Amino acid sequence: MKVIRNINNNVAVCLDDNNHEVIAFGKGIGFQKAPYEVALSQIDRTYYNLEPHYIALLNELPEDVMDVSFEIVQKGSAYLGVEFNRAFWFSLCDHIHFAIENLKKGIVLSNPILNEVRHLHEKEMLLGKWAVRHIEKRLSVRLPQSEEGNIGLHFIDAQRQVKQKAEKDDIEHFVEDITDIVENEMNIIVDRSDFSYSRFVTHLKFLLKRSDRISESKSETEKMYDSVCDELPELEDLIEKIKEYITAVLHIEPGKEELLYLMLHINRLCARDGL
Repeated sequence: MKVIRNINNNVAVCLDDNNHEVIAFGKGIGFQKAPYEVALSQIDRTYYNLEPHYIALLNELPEDVMDVSFEIVQKGSAYLGVEFNRAFWFSLCDHIHFAIENLKKGIVLSNPILNEVRHLHEKEMLLGKWAVRHIEKRLSVRLPQSEEGNIGLHFIDAQRQVKQKAEKDDIEHFVEDITDIVENEMNIIVDRSDFSYSRFVTHLKFLLKRSDRISESKSETEKMYDSVCDELPELEDLIEKIKEYITAVLHIEPGKEELLYLMLHINRLCARDGL
């Protein structure tokens, strides 16, 4: 790996074998004057596609604070069974540095929701308590008790972000799979920038949200569904395939009311493609 710019003694901007820029961490990799080659065995971890403000932050944070923060994130990941996103390490590191600087200035900020965090998030509070002890052990800095809750809150928020991303990925996967079914069965390419597609996606997202409370179709809706099937027979087989997919993924069988709305949205999509 080629170092093209040093950030500090242990952090450098590098180019990998595919010429992609990467931020690399490793003991002493930033000692030499760039550019130069560094062995992969010297690199502990890497970050791709970092936003500029994170790179700027690396210039401000002490190396020992970065190291102890990474150790705390590793401990938290193993203890909570969560793989945190890369931004979490930076935000926690920035917070710990901020807390240490405040302590040096004699500023101690209280945490008004410490008791609530303690009762509702016991594991995160224990992790925050461990982190404060670990910081004292590694940096000889004894942070105030309120920091146990503050660090615990960071882990609570980081878990929420991981969950939200997983839910977002599931939704996007669900929508894309159904779009693929439409494209394959109707032999079209759906314009994903079209407003009709946006409405179709919105309907699918609402379908996901209320999947646990889909009600039986009314008789009038069933008649309307049958009427539309007669009018648009080319969509009937397609809707049946979508129904099978939804049943397999959501473990519910959509009624004719849901299928009717999907059919109308799909018909609009097909109409935009001249079908």
